[in-house]
Amino acid sequence: MRAKDERRLLQRFNVKAFSYLRTGEGGSGALLALCTRDISSGGAYFPTRSPLPTGEKVFVTLYVPIQAPAEIGSYPSRAMITTDGQVVRSGTRGMAVKFAGKYSITPAPVESSPEEV
Repeated sequence: MRAKDERRLLQRFNVKAFSYLRTGEGGSGALLALCTRDISSGGAYFPTRSPLPTGEKVFVTLYVPIQAPAEIGSYPSRAMITTDGQVVRSGTRGMAVKFAGKYSITPAPVESSPEEV
């Protein structure tokens, strides 16, 4: 049940996902390594002391942890989600990024850590 003052249309989940955000057209600009505070199917909030300005377009790579039931056997421990987005809110404690809608979900590479991708 939602609080009376809750305005979000999509449910948010408290997921700490390691992420890369690349600025610029096609993700050709600066690279930021951040963790999400929460995430929904429409966007994520990234705590940071150096938020990007509202309106900045970004290319997002999220490494989302997966906890599969033991009965299904071997399963990747995390998924890699890539999508375009835009900073829709920016403040002194972080920024909210709205996902553009088109995305890709693949198993995260096993042979490398997120820092090496």
